[in-house]
Amino acid sequence: MEENKNLNPETEIPAEETTEETAATENTPEETAVTDSTEDKKSKKEKKAKKEKKPKKPKKLKNQALLRRGGYSIAITAAVLAGIIVLNVLVNALASRFVLEFDMSSAKQNSVSEENVDYLKNLDTEVNIIVCAEPEGYTGGYMSYYAQNLYGVTSDASDYFKQTVKLLDKYPAYNDKINLRYVDTQSTEFTEISSKYSNEKLNYGDIIVSAGSGDTERYKIVGFDDVYAMSEDSTYAAYGYTTSTISGNNVETAVTSAIAYVTSSKTKKVAVITGHSKTDYTADYQTLLKTNNYEIETISDTLIGSVSDEFDAIIIAGPTTDFIGSELDAISEFLDNDGKLGKGLLFFADASAPYLTNLYDFLGQWGIDVGEGILFETNSNNHMDGDPMTMGIYPASSEEELTSGMQLCITGYNVPLSVGFESEGSIKVTALMESLESVVAAPVGTTAGWTGADNYTKQKYAGVIQSVMSEYDDDNNLISSYVLAFGSTEYISSQYNEYSSVSNKNLSLACAERAVGAEDTGISFISKTITDESYADSVTESSAGIIRIIFMFILPIASIAIGIYIFIRRKNA
Repeated sequence: MEENKNLNPETEIPAEETTEETAATENTPEETAVTDSTEDKKSKKEKKAKKEKKPKKPKKLKNQALLRRGGYSIAITAAVLAGIIVLNVLVNALASRFVLEFDMSSAKQNSVSEENVDYLKNLDTEVNIIVCAEPEGYTGGYMSYYAQNLYGVTSDASDYFKQTVKLLDKYPAYNDKINLRYVDTQSTEFTEISSKYSNEKLNYGDIIVSAGSGDTERYKIVGFDDVYAMSEDSTYAAYGYTTSTISGNNVETAVTSAIAYVTSSKTKKVAVITGHSKTDYTADYQTLLKTNNYEIETISDTLIGSVSDEFDAIIIAGPTTDFIGSELDAISEFLDNDGKLGKGLLFFADASAPYLTNLYDFLGQWGIDVGEGILFETNSNNHMDGDPMTMGIYPASSEEELTSGMQLCITGYNVPLSVGFESEGSIKVTALMESLESVVAAPVGTTAGWTGADNYTKQKYAGVIQSVMSEYDDDNNLISSYVLAFGSTEYISSQYNEYSSVSNKNLSLACAERAVGAEDTGISFISKTITDESYADSVTESSAGIIRIIFMFILPIASIAIGIYIFIRRKNA
């Protein structure tokens, strides 16, 4: 039989092709066992020979490769550790010049207001802030001692003192033109400072804010009662003395306002006309204006033969008795300012007053009509519960720059105001704020339970009206005088003024800025009182501890562990 050369050696031979020769050559079991044993030995020898023929890597070269791979791991680990160390150094260095904290509180109580930060960043004048205390003394027992002895503060206010120092330390970080230093009151340096400001009585903890030098220096002393809001406790009044507790921190407003004062060339003077009102509604408003660097003076109606042109504006708040002709003539002459204009009048109506014929006729000449009665809101969704006379008043136009971005005002006991004419001669009149169309002008003396609203016409009424007289001077510059009328005194004297969602304060301040011609001269400060003492630690101690643990322990240890793991894996690979 011819040999099949293409047949696979491992393929079985078909039974029908088995020849006698094949059968004859088959071995017995004993022979087969001997043959298998011989083949096994042969196979082992062949495998051993192959193994011996395989090139063997020199031990030295193998160690070098492992060392190289391990070196990479060590280098990576070292680089990560070095990066962490450098990051910590950079953070510590930058923290002294930049604010690197994030405020996650809902009301942003742990931060300087964005408006104030923007103002500080844009300062181009060198400002010095001197704190008459050392940081350790201010936050420690010394400040508490002086607070108790000078101001009768009996509450533990150490958290508020920490707040003040923490916030003051941020000021140089916003602008390198702001210089902050703390001075020990027992040092010779403080003696020199006391001599320089010898006309001032400096107390422990006072903050001196100044700009300029020599004869051009302008400064302001921010005292304890400027920084802290205090509530008087009259428990021991019968014994001849009272105590106080600190209820809030105004340091941001007080210090930034002082900076604006010492760097401003504009002096804003306002006169409050007294004698026509049963109640002084201007106390809170005066505080707000003084915070914004206004000089306030009161003048009696009996002395109003003329109003000095040193004032930029006058305020009439809640009059209940009418003005006589000579008084109104003096006001007219003040607003005209010998043809130079540039003056303002702020009027706040009182719904409890009778109809003031002379005063309202005068306002009518400026296009401001004051009606009789009291506004009554029939829409229960737009007035306070159980009080239809206390309602929401809204911006009249989205195009008016003064009210842009403002929310509603909440005021009660508004008189009906309306625009008498939109334009007449050099006077233009616009409504800045207005009610909803669901309001009626109810009779004087109406109470909350009044049920006669269906018999009156429902319509919008103006809440605030602006009247402006404008002309061009000899140099072709536009000059203006403003009369701004408010339908209620509650724009400046209401419990709702402290609500962050209510624009009463913002609006009354913005109108004052317009009346005195100071809209573009700086920044306006709405009083901000921090009552949450957690402000003392904008990064709380617990969160700071967590950050320290992460960056000082967890990350370095994790990096080392990963490096060791990679090194061992590669070494055993």
